[in-house]
Amino acid sequence: MKTTIILFLISSAITTVAYAAKIIKAPFTAAERKTLTAAAADKEGKKMLEAPVDVPLENIDLAYLIDISIGTPPQPFSLLLDTGSSSTWAPVYGCGQACGFPLHSFVTDNSTTLKITDDLFSIQYGEGFSAGYYAQDVITINGVPVPQANFAISNLNDGDLTVNGADGILGLGPDELTVYNNPEHKIVPTLVTSMFQQDIIEHNMFSVYFQPVNFNDNEQNRINGEIVFGGGKIRNRT
Repeated sequence: MKTTIILFLISSAITTVAYAAKIIKAPFTAAERKTLTAAAADKEGKKMLEAPVDVPLENIDLAYLIDISIGTPPQPFSLLLDTGSSSTWAPVYGCGQACGFPLHSFVTDNSTTLKITDDLFSIQYGEGFSAGYYAQDVITINGVPVPQANFAISNLNDGDLTVNGADGILGLGPDELTVYNNPEHKIVPTLVTSMFQQDIIEHNMFSVYFQPVNFNDNEQNRINGEIVFGGGKIRNRT
């Protein structure tokens, strides 16, 4: 599967601007890229914090993974961050080979807060695809729950993500792109928009910080960046 990964990736640290003093910090680690490649998405294809929410990313070359959980009780997933698409999806339990045998899959019967909709889901990436149906549930990011968040439950995809440790994708693109991901051409609010609408974050935006990683230094503490939902904070260039 090919998918756009953080369009403004650079080899040195970037600076983001602080919008609020209260933030939640978390470390993230780097891992070497295996087979994942990058390409743009096909064009056809409540807890009030009043502050940004920082969450961890895992670096696999051009790909960045974020650990989240879905449902009640929470079920863990590692999702690929994608700025070129806007739909978030995770594989359903039991899809097996049809989903590339992901490490984590969503057991629908185990979540007491799951609401399955009648809307079908289908997305075509530059290379790769995913299909299934839309649902709403609690998505938790770094300990912060987002109730009734929209996501898709995939029962069929190309499965390439699993080679690199990803279960699915967290889409960070504009809401309007979701009209290409369902036959009714509905706009489905993204996770970032849902956080904003529920006053979990102050601004309907996110920022990303990257730090260079030396893969030849096995002793290095590979903390390499973070994504901040709702704003950002100042980082010094290195």
